Amino acid sequence: MNFTITKVQLFVMLFFRTTGIIFIAYSEALLNAGGRDAWIMFFIAAAFVFLQLCVYEKCYKYFELGKITRWIYIFSWFILLILSLVYIQYTLNIWVLGNTPNYVTLLLMLLVSYYISVSRPSTAVNMPVFIIPFVFVFVFFLLFAVPELRVSQLFPIGKSSGHEWIMGMLYGLASFTGLEGYLVLRKYVLTEDKMRFKDILIYQTIITVFSGFLMLVVKMYFAPASLPYITEPTLYILKSIEVTFVKRLDIFFLYMWLGWSLISFSLIVFNIRIAYFQKERKHKKIPMVVLHLLIFFSSIAFLNIRSVEFLRAHFQYIYIPFTVILPAFIIWKNKRRETKCAK
Repeated sequence: MNFTITKVQLFVMLFFRTTGIIFIAYSEALLNAGGRDAWIMFFIAAAFVFLQLCVYEKCYKYFELGKITRWIYIFSWFILLILSLVYIQYTLNIWVLGNTPNYVTLLLMLLVSYYISVSRPSTAVNMPVFIIPFVFVFVFFLLFAVPELRVSQLFPIGKSSGHEWIMGMLYGLASFTGLEGYLVLRKYVLTEDKMRFKDILIYQTIITVFSGFLMLVVKMYFAPASLPYITEPTLYILKSIEVTFVKRLDIFFLYMWLGWSLISFSLIVFNIRIAYFQKERKHKKIPMVVLHLLIFFSSIAFLNIRSVEFLRAHFQYIYIPFTVILPAFIIWKNKRRETKCAK
């Protein structure tokens, strides 16, 4: 694939790829797993991710996928797409579309994704721009919940157990899932568009402030004893906010989240497209047709409460294997090979 992006476009895509589908639910999972100190764990994880991005920036030239690693990533992204679509459909069924057949909604979402996947790369690159204004609108309306927040619920600290720290850190890191997308897309950034560590710091600060704000609002809004019984707490907060121009603010933002999620979904497909078409292939559209058909039928098969609970229970384990260990192995192997060739 031949295309170029700016560093701003790279960070915008990474922001929506990372926050996307999970941002209305990850706070609940993180706070339940980490206990009292979960919010501290999140900011420690954010600092680790910043250092990881700095390392990626130094080593991205060595991130070249081979035959096996390419298919490992494609398969992992494929599984992630299925789980993501199942979670999106499950959430829509609970909140707004309980009487709509699942296959209708899934088909419509996949048609949007397919259109983006067979369009020019610029379509996938520029789609996140349309959601940027809604980020500010979303944060603005959450600020209406500030009078109901209780800062005292952040304390006392130092009460989480060792097991809670381990799980909380895993969930904290998983809040930044999709970081391998930086390595996939970095080589397409314009050479004259210099990437500085200051740029990475600004990006990581923005996403940390956004995600941390959502988590702290949930932490201070709900009593610790009630949080384990609430799913999608962000939507519950929006539901409780009363405004004059819309009856159900949560429904309005649920559809905004749907558009946000579809863009995140399409960016994962875009990563698959880049990896699959790493070598020139005759047929451009057929692989995307096959991919979306497989996602459709797999999502229908796994659309049940057990799959959603499995996702919630194991989502935190995705980050380290595919965003830390596998990229480190690929970079080490290619760097070692280059060193041997130089000798």
